[in-house]
Amino acid sequence: MKKLVFLLFVICYSIFSFSQENRIVLKSGTFKTDNYFDLNISDNDNYRMLFFNQIPNQKQKNELQKLGVEFLYYLPKNIYVVSFSQNISENQLKKYNINSVVKIKSEYKIDYKIQSNNFPKWALKNNKLYIKLLLFKDVIIPDVLEEIRVLSESIEDLNEFSNSVTISIIPSNLNLLSELNYVSYIEAIDPPSEKENNEGRTLHRSNVINTNFSTGRHYDGSGINIMMQDDGVIGPHVDYNGRVDQSNCSGCSTSNSNDHGDHVAGTIMGAGNIDPQAAGMANGAFLYVYSSSNNNYYDVPTIYQNNDVIITSKSYSNGCNAGYTSLSQDLDEQIVLYPSLSHVFSAGNDGNSDCGYGAGSNWGNVTGGHKQAKNVIAVANLNGIGDLASSSSRGPAADGRIKPDIAAKGTSVWSTIPSYSYGNKTGTSMSCPGIAGVMAQLYQAYKDLNGGVNPPSDLMKCILLNSADDIGNQGPDFKHGWGEVNAYRAVKLLENGNYLTDSIIHGSVNSHIIDIPNGVSQVKIMTYWHDKEANTSSLIALVNDINSSLDYLPLGVNYNPLVLDPTPNQSALNSVAVPGIDSLNNMEQIVIVNPIQGNYTLNINGFSIPYGPQKYSVTYEFITDDIELTYPIGGEGFVPGETEILRWDASEGNTSFTLEYSTDGGSIWNTITTNVNADDRHYSWNVPNTITELAKVKITRGNFTDESDENFTIVGVPQNIIVDWICPDSVYVSWNTVSGASSYEVSMLGNIYMDSMTTTTNTNAFFLNPNSLVTDSWFSVCAKVNGKKGRRAVAVNSQPTNNGCVAPPIADFSVSSSSSCSGEITFFDLSQNQPNNWSWDFGDGNTSNSQNPTHTYQGSGSYSVQLIISNNLGADTVFYQNIMTVNYNPAPITYNDTSYVNPSSFILSSPSNNVKWYADTLGSSSLYSGANFITPILTQNTTYYAKDFGGPTVSGGPLDNTIGGGGYYNNDRHLFIDCYTPSKLISFDVYAGTSQSITFELRDDNSQVLEDTTITVQLGLNTLSVDFNVPAMNDLELGISTGNSDLYRNSSGASYPYPIGNLASATGHNSPWGDPEYHYFFYNIKMMENCNSEYAEATAVFMTPQSIEENSQIINVFPNPTSEYINIESVNNIDEIRIFDIQSRVVFSENINSKTKKINVSNFSTGVYITEIVTNNIVIRKEFVISNDKTK
Repeated sequence: MKKLVFLLFVICYSIFSFSQENRIVLKSGTFKTDNYFDLNISDNDNYRMLFFNQIPNQKQKNELQKLGVEFLYYLPKNIYVVSFSQNISENQLKKYNINSVVKIKSEYKIDYKIQSNNFPKWALKNNKLYIKLLLFKDVIIPDVLEEIRVLSESIEDLNEFSNSVTISIIPSNLNLLSELNYVSYIEAIDPPSEKENNEGRTLHRSNVINTNFSTGRHYDGSGINIMMQDDGVIGPHVDYNGRVDQSNCSGCSTSNSNDHGDHVAGTIMGAGNIDPQAAGMANGAFLYVYSSSNNNYYDVPTIYQNNDVIITSKSYSNGCNAGYTSLSQDLDEQIVLYPSLSHVFSAGNDGNSDCGYGAGSNWGNVTGGHKQAKNVIAVANLNGIGDLASSSSRGPAADGRIKPDIAAKGTSVWSTIPSYSYGNKTGTSMSCPGIAGVMAQLYQAYKDLNGGVNPPSDLMKCILLNSADDIGNQGPDFKHGWGEVNAYRAVKLLENGNYLTDSIIHGSVNSHIIDIPNGVSQVKIMTYWHDKEANTSSLIALVNDINSSLDYLPLGVNYNPLVLDPTPNQSALNSVAVPGIDSLNNMEQIVIVNPIQGNYTLNINGFSIPYGPQKYSVTYEFITDDIELTYPIGGEGFVPGETEILRWDASEGNTSFTLEYSTDGGSIWNTITTNVNADDRHYSWNVPNTITELAKVKITRGNFTDESDENFTIVGVPQNIIVDWICPDSVYVSWNTVSGASSYEVSMLGNIYMDSMTTTTNTNAFFLNPNSLVTDSWFSVCAKVNGKKGRRAVAVNSQPTNNGCVAPPIADFSVSSSSSCSGEITFFDLSQNQPNNWSWDFGDGNTSNSQNPTHTYQGSGSYSVQLIISNNLGADTVFYQNIMTVNYNPAPITYNDTSYVNPSSFILSSPSNNVKWYADTLGSSSLYSGANFITPILTQNTTYYAKDFGGPTVSGGPLDNTIGGGGYYNNDRHLFIDCYTPSKLISFDVYAGTSQSITFELRDDNSQVLEDTTITVQLGLNTLSVDFNVPAMNDLELGISTGNSDLYRNSSGASYPYPIGNLASATGHNSPWGDPEYHYFFYNIKMMENCNSEYAEATAVFMTPQSIEENSQIINVFPNPTSEYINIESVNNIDEIRIFDIQSRVVFSENINSKTKKINVSNFSTGVYITEIVTNNIVIRKEFVISNDKTK
């Protein structure tokens, strides 16, 4: 099929050959040149245009480079701008299908906006012209700066990324600068930046992918970092708490009147802490704040690589229909170089302006060259029901490309403003952050589905555009771009894997099979590629031109992508897209209505790829006649009497919709309406005055129906919230009764979000202040119906209400455990009104004056404890009878030892290896740990005491890493663990992506290291034994010493807290994003309580000569010496026999109940051995020898 030509035919080709004449069409004008070879090359005249008959392949380009030809940039059609490093002959060049070598004349280099002394007013200041010199890419700026300085009035800026110099000049020097050999193009400076100003979340379907119920999706942008450029420092506002970095905005305005950036920030990532209906799209994302200067774009490579910033948002204009500028070029190049980067912009608010496109007002008025870049996203402005605002800027781009790219809510957007407030604003400034936030949600979804890897931004833009709801004219148009954003459809493309990526070189064709299933009413297939940056002199921005088509071979049918007519008249620009060949855009969409089921072949044709290979992405969406309700979907809180906009997705059709609601979970349905227009995807519903936690909405069209995935709540919002006091120790809140509420939940601002503090059936609540340093905070209340939440009230701010909150104290305390086998108990003071004196009586004769003491009981039993507190206004006492019980394990078995000589040392022993030996039972330090205690030299009988330590092993935390998505992670993260009783951390599992040494740490609640160990981990699963002693304490940290651990962490699926038996609980993690479904590093955690036992006695006994004789007659060991067997005989029953070698190592041990025992010692080494026989609680030792002689 012949190429469809919609723009002035001269712009589709930069050169036409007519015998001996070429015509070059550039932004600076149309020029004629003869076919000739200007090869008079010198150091000061080395740049040329090479005219090819056809695009050279890579081999030919490599050969030309070896001949000294450096390819700099491409101009359609078949023209390369090059530099020569050496002379080359005409015949050599003709071998490569080159028909002309043309010198780059000075008139080619001057942008049309600054020709003929017709300078833009923003570029003229004090009779000086401010311009940007774009230098060829191989020019080193310092080498030419002095010459530029001589011809200019001032050097304003140097930009190494774009290889440009911004200067001021006397206007008459413009032509002199254009004659400089190394200058590629000259344009005016950018115009000054100018601001462009709960329905957005539901219109965008952002709510569907970040739900309020546990089984839904929870993509809130956690782990995604966004750069916002706007009018200054944002805040103060608690909706940004813990998720904003303004360190790069040190010179920004701090005036509260500059609230544009505040509003934009709230739409992107506001938490909705004060007003839950003002939450942004990605209320888990992190924001880096910059000023609106375009120079900040040159920080992007640094923050992309160092801070993982992968999305930028800017809602400022720089001139109307500015065309493809040097900033456009730089942004396109950035996105190609940094493959996960997305730049998002407002399309502009000049929808009624005439900006010189040629079609009068209402067309071609996108504001700013940066928005006309090919690889960025420019956003149009919709109202809450998806209608285009009249002020929203329209396309095309200056060269006829489709702009804007997509549409989002930007009219009457409710978002944050200083100080701690909210307001409505309108404009594409408000729609741009909506798309930035949705992109953060989709980026998180991709990461969670792909092992934590950042997505390629070409795929993400392709998915965003192809999944958009088609509004306005069928197919793409110059008002809405590719349609209204639909985050739900976009995330389903990711989850279903409806995409592919590949690359292509010039002249080749790739084929991909797409299997279209039965029952599809419409299929949309989009091919998208991040195109190489164009040269600013080129009239057409597209460099690499891919053509796509779809074949259904059984019927011999071919489908082409939809193409718009960019001819500059209103009729053409408002016409419906038709199938054709697209030579302007770097995205192409093929749409088939009611396709036949079967395998279709998508052909990707590398029609013109001067810079290859070119990577591309393909996404395909199958739309059926099914209906999907998108709001409410479950977990929402509706308010009786308010109006809610119900929303749904459905394919095109002619049948009207029926809406119903239920208040009993779907058993009985009540009609809302039976006649919603077939073209509508929304309906305004007056919420009924029925209090329920079992509400649902259902939509029906013909045989297709859908209802809310989960129940939602209908109940009022608490009013007249009063904070009677907020003190370092306690808070008291009250509110009015809500009709039908069964209980209320009170929340208080935490580090990032509003945290639930308590639930009560009263209309007031008293609770402990979780942070005694916070006495100025925000509080809210929501009504609950049978445990299900309604909408939270707008939060109120409160401050201390009396002099230091001091009152007579009220005594109270708790214990770390009501039952202990270790005897170690921690007491927690819960007293109110700031006592400053504490007196504890532990019930065993011991006392303490600490606020939260830890005490170790020496014996089993139940203990009653008393606490007396006081402050300047009074005292109070609390006494708890038998508040805890100590159950020591039974005393271990121990054995006495005897000696026949004095002085002597003894070996006191126990069968257990977990015993500790003590000199007394008074709580002194242990003398030794282990089974065999060797006493010091003694001169008299001495009794020692032994206690057994340890208990059963328990485990907790996720068993393994299959709880959800995730990937290997390098940042320093840790788990928070509450330990209720002193214990030992035995082991845990980690999954390693790299074999390396890692130091694991246990830290206290002040991040001080208590225990650490360095272990070399291997790839995959590792079970690591650490043997950490864990004190009874909340907010212990289990982590690593530094980053770069490359350990696996889950980014979804976690559900805290995780109990570890009855000893401890993993309560969360320290990620700044606060996502409750993340879990870091540690799985299958095993712990053991440090149980104590009662004391057992073991005595070192000196034997008298009489006892020696008596004992020698009791036991007989023979033969002695021996080589095979020994026989042991006793007058009394033998309880236990042990044999020690000369180094006191046990080589034989057995419990028996007999007077005789024959033992095989043939495998023992020769030497002296000691038999130790226990009989009637007497230990008797006999020496025997093993020799090489056979026993007789």
